[in-house]
Parts: sequence; structure tokens; C-alpha cells
Amino acid sequence: MATVIETKIKQERLLSIIESELQDLPPLPAVVVRVMQTINEPTTSAADLNRLISSDQALSGKILRLVNSSYYGFPRRIATITHAIVILGFNTIRNLATSLGVAKAFEARGQTALDRDKFWSHSVAVAVAAWIIARRRNLNAKVTEEVFVGGLLHDLGKLFLDQYFPDQYAIAIKLARAANISIWDAEKTALGIGHVLVGKRIAEKWNLPPTLTAMVALHHQPAFAKDYFEIVAIVHAADRLARKLGLGDGGDPGVPPLDPQVEKWLAFTPQVWEAIEQDTIKKFEDAKEFMKITTS
Repeated sequence: MATVIETKIKQERLLSIIESELQDLPPLPAVVVRVMQTINEPTTSAADLNRLISSDQALSGKILRLVNSSYYGFPRRIATITHAIVILGFNTIRNLATSLGVAKAFEARGQTALDRDKFWSHSVAVAVAAWIIARRRNLNAKVTEEVFVGGLLHDLGKLFLDQYFPDQYAIAIKLARAANISIWDAEKTALGIGHVLVGKRIAEKWNLPPTLTAMVALHHQPAFAKDYFEIVAIVHAADRLARKLGLGDGGDPGVPPLDPQVEKWLAFTPQVWEAIEQDTIKKFEDAKEFMKITTS
């Protein structure tokens, strides 16, 4: 009994420290916040966005590298931010800026428990699979871009736990592998909190769009997504698919079951799922450059 009580006390103390670190988490880069705000303003023009992005040499350089990467595959080189904005559209530019900002905020500093290269490989695989699934469901371009960035950032909370609590997170990863349980369950055992709740609080602190917050917070529990069920369901299915295909590493070796409501809503035949798997593998190869640029 004493062991159980002591464990609970330690867990509560750790939760208190996690909450404190979340409160002190630095904001997203100012230029990323301004991009998000500017795009939401109905009078914003491509020229307005160009002036804002061009003021940050690092961001503008990465956006140009991304738009000219094999992932997008444009036949002619795009030389200016304005051209990139016109071709890609505001939503894609916002998603790129947000993704780059988050990757910058959680740059690995020294040794961490989570293999960051494999982590980002998994994240990109989920993003790619989500994009393909959305297109298979004939959803519009805005949704396909939203689920791509949702897939890319769905495990946002893992980055925080790994960076700020590396020793405890190393225990969670070891526990997940040794006990053959999900990293989500292992996190709650080792730290008292899972990455989805941590990710939700980060998304709220950074004022990320509610659609993105939902995908971060509910990708393991899509049935609770309510107004955002479709996009959360897609990221949930994409996460499972990336794990099944062994693309990257989400922190545990398991392949979770597909939520019955998601399976019913998608209504894909085995042949369609096989085609989605093949498309994901192919596009994942193209997306490696995207991953390299985003996380470098």
C-alpha cells in the first residue's frame, strides 16, 4: 500500500511540474503567429503575405525550398514568395508556416529519449497517409491540407514530454516496448499524463486552429470529436496505416485497431486500402525531402 501511495504522490508532483513547464512554454515564432492571423483576415492579399514572410529570411527560405522540392513536383522553379503563395494558396502557406514554427520550437537539444529522425518519419508518413485518405474520400483541397498538417503535428505532445522530461519519457518508451502496450498508456503510467492531453494544451496555448487542436487531442479517440469527426477520423486511420507499414517510429511497436466508427465512415474495400497503402509508400519517398527541410 505504501508503494502505491508513494507512486501516486510522485506522479502528482510530476504532473504539477509538467503543468508549470506548459505554462512557461515559449510562444510560437512571432512571424508564424502573424502569418496565421493575417491569413484569417478577409482583406489579406498575396502581397500582404509576401511582405510578412519575406521579413523573416529563415521562413521565406524554407518555404521556397519546400515549394521547389520533389514533394510538390512543380515543373518550373518558383523563385519568389509571391509566386509560391499564388500557386499553393493561403491555406497551404499557413500550414507550412505552422509546421515549420512547431518544428523550430521543439528542436532537439542534446540527447533525447525519442529518436527524432524516426519520430518525424512517422509524423510525415501519417501526414501523407491522411492526405491520400482525404482525397480517396473526395474531400476538398482545404480539408486535405488540414489533415496533412494534422498528421504532421498529431504527436506534438510527445515532443514536449521528450524534450522537457527525457528521463521519464525514456521510461515510458521502455515500458511500452517491454510490456507491449501503447506509448499512450505507457506515458500515463510513467508520467501520469499522455501526449494527447499535453498536445491539446500546447495547441490551445499557441492559439492553433480548433481543427488542428482536435486532431492533436483526439486522434486516439475519434468518436469524441463531434464537429471535427471527419478530419480526426482521417488522422486516426492514417496513424494506424503508418504504423502498419512500419514508416518511422511512434514510440511503440504496436498497430492499434481501427475505430469501428471510423471504419464504417470510410467504408473502404480491401482493394482500396491496398491502393492507399501503395500510394502512401510512394508519396512517403517523395516527402522525405519535405521532412528534411521542415526539421533541419
